[in-house]
Amino acid sequence: MGLFSRKKKPTEKVRLLGYPGHADTCKSLYLAAEKGVQLDAELIDIKSEQFPDEALRSVSPFGKLPCLVEGEVVTSGIAAVLPYLDVRGGGQPLTPRKAQHLGTQNYWIEVGAQQVQPRIEALVDGRPAEAAKDGLQKIFDGMDAHLQGKECIVGAFSFADVHWVAYLHLLHVAGQNSLIDERPNLKAWFEHMKVRKGSHGIGIEGVAGAARRSR
Repeated sequence: MGLFSRKKKPTEKVRLLGYPGHADTCKSLYLAAEKGVQLDAELIDIKSEQFPDEALRSVSPFGKLPCLVEGEVVTSGIAAVLPYLDVRGGGQPLTPRKAQHLGTQNYWIEVGAQQVQPRIEALVDGRPAEAAKDGLQKIFDGMDAHLQGKECIVGAFSFADVHWVAYLHLLHVAGQNSLIDERPNLKAWFEHMKVRKGSHGIGIEGVAGAARRSR
């Protein structure tokens, strides 16, 4: 049945409720794979007229996605789910320890959430592309310049990389690769992110196919 299933399976894995064409769900899938956290991912149809339905609200009272469930622990929304997965998986924490890197990380996360994600999801949904693409040009130029000589957005791998790899992955799903390919530093960074455990773990082609089928 693929990565997402409508039926809850008897498993000890962490449950993740989400939607494959949703950027925040992709971020969660990428980080879980990067950190070695096994997920039982369940599809929530955000396109449904009933969204969020009572079944979702019974788990996530405000209907926020992604929603992560482990035993009696429930946490919803990307600002809660990513730090949970970071600590749950162990290893090197993603939060930068240097003030400069922390500030830069949070800057690019905010730019992504406010300026990039709405436009990316518009492209994935098949809405008129030109306005969304035009709005991304200057932002991507800025990120391309920032990435000059860097493998990661700030110092070591951080939450900023998790956010932005989801955006570029969905841009690829939407068939808008030119926005990436025209910017050599951004393209090189994306190629680097695609060979990390995060991409291999979630099966980037499988998620892409699911997103296409859901449109």
